[in-house]
Amino acid sequence: MGKQEYAFAFISEENPEWAQLAKDFEKLLFTDIEAALMKARKLTEHLIEEVYQKEEIDYPTFAKHAERLMILKNSDVFEEEIFKAFDRIRRLGNYAVHDKQKIPFSDGLKVHFNLYSILKWYTESYLSFEIKVPEYQDPKPENLEEMMDDKFKKLLQDYLPNYLKELGPIHAENFPKEASIESQAENQLPLLHDSRLLYQLNQLRESAKGAVEGPKGLSEFKQYLHVKRPIEETFEAHVRESAKALSSRLIFLCGSVGDGKSHLLARLSTTMPDIMDQFTIHNDATESFDPRKNSLDTLAMVLDNFSDSKIDTSDEKLILAINLGVLNNFIESPYAEEKYQRLKEFVLSANVFDSNLITNPPEDNHFVLLNFGDYRTFELSAEGPISSYLSELFKRITNPSEDNPFYQAYLIDKKELAVNPLLVNYEMFSSKSVQKQIIQLIIKTIMKDKVIVSSRALLNFIYDILVPSSVEEIRTSDFIDMLPSLLPNLLFEGIEKSHLLRMIANHDPIHRRLKELDEKLISLHNSGSYYTFFREVIYDPDAQEWMNLLEPIEEVALLDKDTKRELSELFIRSTFLYESHLQNAFKDLVYSNYMKFLYAYNTDKKPMLQNLYFDIEKAIYLWRGSPKNNYLYIDPEGSSIRIAEPLEIKKAPMTIKNEKTDVVERFTPTIFLGFRCNPYPEVHRVEIDLQLYEMVIRVKNGYRLNKKDREDSIQFVDYIEKLLPFGKQQEEILIKDIEHRLSFRLLYDAEFESYSFYREQ
Repeated sequence: MGKQEYAFAFISEENPEWAQLAKDFEKLLFTDIEAALMKARKLTEHLIEEVYQKEEIDYPTFAKHAERLMILKNSDVFEEEIFKAFDRIRRLGNYAVHDKQKIPFSDGLKVHFNLYSILKWYTESYLSFEIKVPEYQDPKPENLEEMMDDKFKKLLQDYLPNYLKELGPIHAENFPKEASIESQAENQLPLLHDSRLLYQLNQLRESAKGAVEGPKGLSEFKQYLHVKRPIEETFEAHVRESAKALSSRLIFLCGSVGDGKSHLLARLSTTMPDIMDQFTIHNDATESFDPRKNSLDTLAMVLDNFSDSKIDTSDEKLILAINLGVLNNFIESPYAEEKYQRLKEFVLSANVFDSNLITNPPEDNHFVLLNFGDYRTFELSAEGPISSYLSELFKRITNPSEDNPFYQAYLIDKKELAVNPLLVNYEMFSSKSVQKQIIQLIIKTIMKDKVIVSSRALLNFIYDILVPSSVEEIRTSDFIDMLPSLLPNLLFEGIEKSHLLRMIANHDPIHRRLKELDEKLISLHNSGSYYTFFREVIYDPDAQEWMNLLEPIEEVALLDKDTKRELSELFIRSTFLYESHLQNAFKDLVYSNYMKFLYAYNTDKKPMLQNLYFDIEKAIYLWRGSPKNNYLYIDPEGSSIRIAEPLEIKKAPMTIKNEKTDVVERFTPTIFLGFRCNPYPEVHRVEIDLQLYEMVIRVKNGYRLNKKDREDSIQFVDYIEKLLPFGKQQEEILIKDIEHRLSFRLLYDAEFESYSFYREQ
């Protein structure tokens, strides 16, 4: 079937009045979108009245249009998708009448397709199956030549490229080519898909041009984003001191992929170029002199002046930015064994490859080593973890200042564009409460899921939680359509976007079972109004503006199930992110306690570790099983007859001394505890990470371990096994008959070299 005069022409023979309304809608779509949406709304109201007659259902004259739709849906007259199509036309028709906000052309296109779907459904359901409904076609403007100004050409390019092709080469060649970003006026912020804010945020992506900096200097954009960290101060001091040294000097700048080594080199090349020019800089991740040589061959060549035979006579100054894996491979290579013994001994003595120790390189006239792994994304404090780096980085994005390109782009978009999810997300992200909660969420993910978060990954993360997945999702002013693209949902549903977001999804508050939350959700569905309920629970002033977008939404009972679910999820996640009457209910006390223990361990505060030692000591007995105090089963679980030995465990507290105790920047991410088995003096160390501590608390509260739990905690199981030989099984064993609840004791009397066996009463 060929193209129709307009998309809805197939209805003209059956109902000329509807056809005229549909034609007027399509015509007005290009000139007066509000009027067009009112035409679509009017047409669907006529159609619904007709459906009531066809179905022989009494027409509810005094009901609202939304109520009429819900009655038909509950009567199984149409499916969920057709209901959604009717509902979008109803909502946008309301916006056109009552709302002063500009409605984007993209919303009009959605209504155009929805109206086609409704008329197709009506034709096939109530008219005749013999009427062949043509495939959907894009709307076509009338009087094309008269409307063809630059703005209209841009609209067709962005939204109706297929129609543009139909116009043929004569019309198409008159359209301007997509303007390049570089062609923007000098003082004008560049555009990406009609949005200046989108362009600025796009530069944060890992795939963006310039995501990896060269060592020669930072771009103006990267200089603005730069946040000074403790490692920069230390590195700068070493560079200045090394530049003055008379002997050769090699500065190792170690770390992982994307943690900021290249950025730091570029930063110092920008701020102190004269001093940096005195150094040769080699970045093992970005430089190769010969494609036939591997990384170890290249390193051996670069480090030649620091070989055992040349290091004392050379005066070369070298900064080596190197990933720990490459450095480890080099230290274990024949090159190190044959030519670089002094370098090898220095690196190994620094403990740089042990993630559970703070790097502590010895003083040396030729070598300096800094490890990004020591300077984590966050710091420890007595009140809990904080992150000055993340706080400052987030402020770089949202600070309301003239030198902030993100904020200036937001202001222009806010003025020129209709409300859209990108603008709403930026406003959400600007909230101090939201930033604080996201920072704590990242820290918890790092600790619990052992995620390594690089600076590059953090910038990409900001992009992912602010920018919807497609341009089409950005181009809507309808709050219901925005729901999947709003920050609270992008934050917890972006599992396909990055490893960090996949791990953060594990901490989605919608999975928490909380009595307070369940009670609120019941109240929500009974309240009738999302707008009223959201405002009653979320009192954060930063949330008030976007919550106003909830006001036009009909009462709960008149919404489809997907919209109800999405609004409920938005409610839960928003009460977690914003200051609300529910925010405290989401606090994870086990995690909070562990982080306080971690702070105490890294600041030599032994008294603060007392409860942790108590919990782990108790867990040792519970893990293996214990018939009574200071007795531990030595045989496998499952038998009806169990054997236990006396094992008295004594605490032997151990901590780490730290230069700083108020806010700790360099620390180990796990805790080592020490225990002795009385009367032996030997101290046995056990490593406790957050995951194991959480399991310990669950077991302490009555949880019974399964096979997977034991496999996951295999190191703790092995630790307990190592304690068993230090018990007193050579002197005494306790035999428990579980089935008959009997206890027997076997004792060895060393003085008489004899055994005694008796039943305990």
